[in-house]
Amino acid sequence: MRIAFVHPGMDVKGGAENIIVWLANGLGRRGHDVRVFTENYKPEYWPREMTERLDVARMPSLLFGRFGKSERLRCWERERQLARMLEGFDVAVGQHFPSYYWAIRARERAAGAWKVVWLCQEPMRRLYADVTDMHLVNFLKFAPPGSENDHLWSAAQERMRRMKRHGRRFARDARNIRWDLHASREIDLVLANSAFTALNVRQVFRTRPQVCHLGIPLPPEAEYVRGEYAAVLTTLAVRKNVPTIIRAMHRLVAVRGRKDIRLRIAGQGPDRAALDQLAAELGVGANVEFTGPLPDANLPEFFRRARVVIYVPLDEPFGLVPLEALAAKTPVVVSDHGGPAEIIEHGVTGLHVNPFDAAAIADAVEKLWDDDAKARELAEAGCRRVREYYSLEAFVSRFETALEGMGARRESVIADGPKASAAHGA
Repeated sequence: MRIAFVHPGMDVKGGAENIIVWLANGLGRRGHDVRVFTENYKPEYWPREMTERLDVARMPSLLFGRFGKSERLRCWERERQLARMLEGFDVAVGQHFPSYYWAIRARERAAGAWKVVWLCQEPMRRLYADVTDMHLVNFLKFAPPGSENDHLWSAAQERMRRMKRHGRRFARDARNIRWDLHASREIDLVLANSAFTALNVRQVFRTRPQVCHLGIPLPPEAEYVRGEYAAVLTTLAVRKNVPTIIRAMHRLVAVRGRKDIRLRIAGQGPDRAALDQLAAELGVGANVEFTGPLPDANLPEFFRRARVVIYVPLDEPFGLVPLEALAAKTPVVVSDHGGPAEIIEHGVTGLHVNPFDAAAIADAVEKLWDDDAKARELAEAGCRRVREYYSLEAFVSRFETALEGMGARRESVIADGPKASAAHGA
């Protein structure tokens, strides 16, 4: 099968870009003719074994680039270029908006025969915040009485302001919603990375996505070891909820006297300075270490040397970090909603906590820190589950099966467009 991936930029390295590289390379190893079309690409971001079957084609520079950041002109040029570049492919796969819209428009322009698949991480947050950020926007409903979530106030207010669109923002968002709606009517298959994401897609677009859980490259299996620190690997941004983890450390260290528990935070992001300040203000600076970003090659050892990995973001659509931790046989504490709660079974392959509740996070961390038998039980059960179901090979097989199951292009299952709500400016 000839499969094209369309992605705006491969010059950044996040979870979405990893998925494209892993999936495209895995499909290439199975004999498919795969090419990634992108505006920019930095191959040095990925290890050689992950790119050996990766064929990347940079889309030509924009002729109208001198006119600034006009999304309309950018879209017009990309659909014109892709109408030619996608000729002969069986399937075009888009992940982030507007990549799948470009593929749809290119097919219409060229009267092409390729099918279009949306490998959906989530509906665009900026457009549909009342659905995609439901727990953040309504965090007072989910936070227990007396909990400290000051860091969420400004983020929740910003999301609410975005839902009250006005002026240029209203015009831009209305246009993007119109493009998104058009694409959702014409897409042949929507593959959601989790049932949580599938529900959000159904709420926004009134369409029926198919769940295709992701998978990760597996490190060599190692023996369980009792680690030295609690670990966090995440982007240092509000939605990832690191301040609540630091407040949990305050409860452990300052309130309960657990000076033996140390937290190591790997990652970078806009909130780094504020998190440093919070740790100092709470008196836990000596027990909280920020390592900065880690190379991929160092991640298995980072996870393996941890006694517990904490991953408690808000409204996370999937969550690769818990899988990577369990692959290294390290137990995990995850949010009780979203993708993490779906892929981790509470009490069997990890522990769920209310991510707004620092005391609950502290309790879970302390339990796994002290109860080595329970920590080992969860870690080994989780590792078995990851190797059986969440491996990259299993993910590639699920994706292949979904493509093979596509029949004739489906008729739209959307009655009258996205639901009318504040998220759509209605």
